[in-house]
Amino acid sequence: MSKFCLIASLLLVTLIGQAQTDKNDVIVNLGVSSGYGYPSSLYRANSGIPAINLSGDYSLNRFLSVGLYAAYTYTFYKFQYPSMPETEYKDVWKGWDVGIKSAFHISPFILNNEDWDLYIAAFFGYANHSLVFDRKHPGSDHISYHVGEINAGSMLGFRYYLSRNIGLYAEAGVSRKLFGGGGLSFNINSNN
Repeated sequence: MSKFCLIASLLLVTLIGQAQTDKNDVIVNLGVSSGYGYPSSLYRANSGIPAINLSGDYSLNRFLSVGLYAAYTYTFYKFQYPSMPETEYKDVWKGWDVGIKSAFHISPFILNNEDWDLYIAAFFGYANHSLVFDRKHPGSDHISYHVGEINAGSMLGFRYYLSRNIGLYAEAGVSRKLFGGGGLSFNINSNN
């Protein structure tokens, strides 16, 4: 029954209206990614979450938008040995990124379909990450560290609007390394 309700809701939302990024629109993106160029520093991991992203864009016009972004990541490697619990350890990699971004929306130039939004973005911010080795780790001569650095890069993204207010997005870019991600977009200030 719940699958039927979900499908019916998505179909209804899809029929509500057309999408287009207009002046003064506020777009909120919520999703996951491989991080803004900061993948895990653990040499191996057996659990964790991908980077969780939250960003917001304010449309200055159909072609330009500015906004903020934030990301958080947590990954760990846990060694468990039931017969010798004193040898168990857990190494942790975690961090967050915050910053500003600006996007140029090229879809009005190349696409006639208002459901699609293709954009090129640049971002600039601050990244704060740490790697903590458990003292019980056999190679405990590893040094834990904490890094705070400026983070800058660019990305290519696209958004497909299911309705005027809800869409899906995907982004790929480069900072220190390649990254990619995607999730949901919400247009919270659309002119219906």
